[in-house]
Amino acid sequence: MVELLKIIFWLFFLPIVLILSYEILLFFSSFFVEDKSIEVNKRKKFLILIPAFREGEILFSTIEALKKLNYPENLFEVILINDECKDDVISQLKNEVKVLNVELSSHSKIESLKKALSLAKNFDFVVILDADNLVHPDFLLKLNNSITSQTKVIQGLRLPKNLHSIFEKIDAITDYVYNQIDRIIPSKLGFSGTISGSGFAISIDLFRDIIPHINIKGGFDKVLQSELLLRNIPIEICRNAIVFDEKTTSSDIYKRQRTRWLYYHFFNSFKYGLKLLFAGIYRLNFNQFHLGLISLRPPINFIYFLSMILIIAGLWICSLCSFILTSILIIFTLMILHILNANNLLSLRLILYLPLIFLNQIYSILKFRDAKLNSLPTKHIHLKSIDEILKNSEVTKENE
Repeated sequence: MVELLKIIFWLFFLPIVLILSYEILLFFSSFFVEDKSIEVNKRKKFLILIPAFREGEILFSTIEALKKLNYPENLFEVILINDECKDDVISQLKNEVKVLNVELSSHSKIESLKKALSLAKNFDFVVILDADNLVHPDFLLKLNNSITSQTKVIQGLRLPKNLHSIFEKIDAITDYVYNQIDRIIPSKLGFSGTISGSGFAISIDLFRDIIPHINIKGGFDKVLQSELLLRNIPIEICRNAIVFDEKTTSSDIYKRQRTRWLYYHFFNSFKYGLKLLFAGIYRLNFNQFHLGLISLRPPINFIYFLSMILIIAGLWICSLCSFILTSILIIFTLMILHILNANNLLSLRLILYLPLIFLNQIYSILKFRDAKLNSLPTKHIHLKSIDEILKNSEVTKENE
């Protein structure tokens, strides 16, 4: 029994140390690399798709923001994919955007996008947005100016549109941290970034080719980015193309959302993460190896949960291991705090509430079955306009 516990300890200890050390290495390496500036003047034509499932008044703000884009109207078109949204809202929006009505049993984003495949013609790129996303007026312009002849997929930067309650701020930690460690830093170092789930553009030919082959109810972004890298197609990052995304407002919504994310993370991570990791090693392709490692990485709060257990277990199994992991975890934590502080999110109150993340993590694991039985959609309630958000200059000052 003791030997079995030691084997389990090493099976978890080595990957956690490897992943944390890798993230720390990338973080500090980024300080020695200058940002590359790309300006492309040729205007591309964009098709903007918005899959919407049982949404209501939130759509008015979404469409209103798109009407304020600083981009030629003849070079983009918006299509709202209506999956059981409120009839009165849809009837009003039909006068402003094209609406594609769909009937889906799964109500998934990927199935909604498949319904729009026949409309994806005579465009250069398809932009995918969520129903609650508010685009910055310069979103398309910044994307366009970053697209080169080699660009196949480019991800904008998602930022929180609401930061009032403590749970909204806790939820926003995910955006700020992953924006840095999974997108901005790898992109700066010349590696592939990751897809956020929305706020990205994909070339029209690639969209029509790859979307029909993705068959999954949840975790669309993780599967798409894995399929792209398996085809050796990197994901470029445009940190100036900003999309504002709604954050959860209460503990119940936060737990429900994290249950869904955790389920699909673990459901997809081993299948695609290992495939990418071994493909990268076999082909000596660092981008594939990089994304494979990122895909296999558990959510950061889960890493802390596992690390605490390993540190305690190490006191009996390998005291040096406990010291090593504790040291690495302290450096990683300082790195996370630096990212939060740079984005004006760090506060004593937020730190005091962080233990709630661990409690909610345990709850989410226990509720995995709920995510399997249904998609647990997050309700969107913030009706802020893009003008209201832009009044807060702090939101975008780090990305201008």
